[in-house]
Amino acid sequence: MHWKENEDRLIYLSTHDELTGLPGRVLLDDRVTMNIEMARREKQFLSLIVLNLDGYRKINDLLGHAVGNELIKSVAERLQICVRRSDTVARVGEDEFAMIMMGVGQGNIEMIAKKIMAAMQRSFRIQEHTLHIRTNLGVSIYPEHGENFLQLFRNAETAMYRSRSSGKNHWGIYCDQISDIERSDLSLESAMYEGIEKGEFMLHYQPIFCARTGQLKGAEALMRWLSPKQGFISPMKFIPLAESSGLIKVLGAWALRSACLQAKQWQDSGLREFYISVNVSPHQFVQDDFLELTNRTLHETGLLPSSLVLEITETMLMDNPQKSGDTLSKLHAAGIKIAIDDFGTGYSSLAYLKKFPLSVLKIDKTFVDDVVNSLEDMAIIGAILSLADGLNLQVVAEGVENDAQLGFLREEGCDLIQGYLTGRPINAEAFKEQHIA
Repeated sequence: MHWKENEDRLIYLSTHDELTGLPGRVLLDDRVTMNIEMARREKQFLSLIVLNLDGYRKINDLLGHAVGNELIKSVAERLQICVRRSDTVARVGEDEFAMIMMGVGQGNIEMIAKKIMAAMQRSFRIQEHTLHIRTNLGVSIYPEHGENFLQLFRNAETAMYRSRSSGKNHWGIYCDQISDIERSDLSLESAMYEGIEKGEFMLHYQPIFCARTGQLKGAEALMRWLSPKQGFISPMKFIPLAESSGLIKVLGAWALRSACLQAKQWQDSGLREFYISVNVSPHQFVQDDFLELTNRTLHETGLLPSSLVLEITETMLMDNPQKSGDTLSKLHAAGIKIAIDDFGTGYSSLAYLKKFPLSVLKIDKTFVDDVVNSLEDMAIIGAILSLADGLNLQVVAEGVENDAQLGFLREEGCDLIQGYLTGRPINAEAFKEQHIA
């Protein structure tokens, strides 16, 4: 009967998650369909919960798959304790679970959702690690939010993503009413599509100077949107929207190309050792063709790789260290420099400075603002400069607005400065007038 055991095992694996033993997506579909039939006959409610673990991949990458697997098993156990034996808990993705609850509707789902969230917020002890996992949870209810598995699952996921956008460790019930914020986002998103087609986006350039000599060394390219109807729209508003809608890939590629082309023109006009610094969005950075796009852009614009600095954040770097490391190594091998933007505001672990091939640290404006009066900020900037010196990294201080700040930074040995004291972001024409003879 050996073949029978193998057959049974294959059937089990096709319907269950091997790691946790929980039902998988296929079996969940079957059970929801069966429960919907029962709920229809007995005129009952049915709730479908979808739960996502935020930051699981980072734990997996930093601490290894063994720790990641143990964490998933612990989450599965905790979820099963939160629900009744008659309820189904399923694993439907690498970091996603779903639960079906018969007879549960608007009246009692809040209590259950809060119980699950409270259970997930307690720390997990895995091997020698104490881990905190952030969770987002979405709920859809039969028959109000769907009459089949696909509708209910899609709406529960929508509720989960909406809860995620409102912050970490949130939950929400699906609502087919679009909120005022979502409605304004949708109209801004459609205006953005139109704006890209009509050339409403432009780059402004903020100069970067040598702190010691005052010589112009480079500029940071900053995206601006001038809408005919609304005037200048803040990047704080349109960049997150461009990222969530996927438009950032188009905008990012355009910004990279425009900035490289402009830098090459300025170099040809006399700015010999001038570099351009371009911000890279997390969505661009993880694209498989990002490296190819960057190399192609440099080739087509004629800008040397050594004249390009790509600015990324600490968070981007650490969200997927394995992939980040591969991408950075290839960019570095091509001669392109990498800057860590907003340095000091993200990860407390500095191990990545040694691990990744970086060239520049940009000290965040928050440390520069009060550096003349704050001993803490003085100590932090002093430590960053000392650290950078030891690791052979250049430092750019952002947000320099007065002579006292500049004096302190110069005295401490900061390489480069950027801020309103030496130049606000301005369009290409004004930049040329001010900085190119």
